[in-house]
Amino acid sequence: MLSALKVVPIEQIFLHEEYEVKRLKSICKKIKEEQKLKNPPIAFQISKDKYLILDGAHRTSSLQALNCKRMVVQVVESELISIDSWAHYIPNDRNFIADFKKNTNLYWSDVPIQEHNYLAIVTIDGNNHYVYSKLMNQLDLFSMVETWKQIVNVYTDKYQFQRISNNELKEDGIVIRYPSLSLKQIAQVVDEGILLPAGVTKFTINCGRFLNLNVPLSFIIREDYVEEDWQEMLKLWRESIRLYTDPIYLCEI
Repeated sequence: MLSALKVVPIEQIFLHEEYEVKRLKSICKKIKEEQKLKNPPIAFQISKDKYLILDGAHRTSSLQALNCKRMVVQVVESELISIDSWAHYIPNDRNFIADFKKNTNLYWSDVPIQEHNYLAIVTIDGNNHYVYSKLMNQLDLFSMVETWKQIVNVYTDKYQFQRISNNELKEDGIVIRYPSLSLKQIAQVVDEGILLPAGVTKFTINCGRFLNLNVPLSFIIREDYVEEDWQEMLKLWRESIRLYTDPIYLCEI
């Protein structure tokens, strides 16, 4: 069970998405104040010396900002990973549509165009509008990701929005839905040094997560790695950990 926990050098950790500056500052401040990493990020090993963070981008970026030398991550296998995309909900704000349409590289269609790959579906008061690129019929993967960023950047810092499930329905307001990528495509993007826009890709991990491990900041920030300290933590967790098989309601205030 605890064998899924790994100590990984920080330079072997890679993100798949950009971070939100406000959220990063908040998490970084909390880690510094508490002097611990409460929950380890979830990672997938894509090669011998490369780990892709699936969940915990802001925790990871915070530890990088704090100049940590290593990270404790929970490594999961590919068969335990399901990939979807988040939808973004913006309460009624028609200014967003005007800002969106300022990008002259995009065009809207009220019906899907079969031979083209859509970049996003924008639902306004229940009506779907399909967004395509004017630049090419079939966008390559990397061009598609860069165009996604342009779309997300229209509202990320300017409008209040919520992440919702891709199949969640809203009677009013604006919902932006994006296509989902495969794990292989995400790995290709990471290999090219490209980041996906924040809050678009949704990973579902079909296994138990390790919570409240409280990894001391001193362990991951110090220059030298001490194996005895790591073994001591594993021993403590082994003696303290509990598996909940029933649904629980966890309130974290």
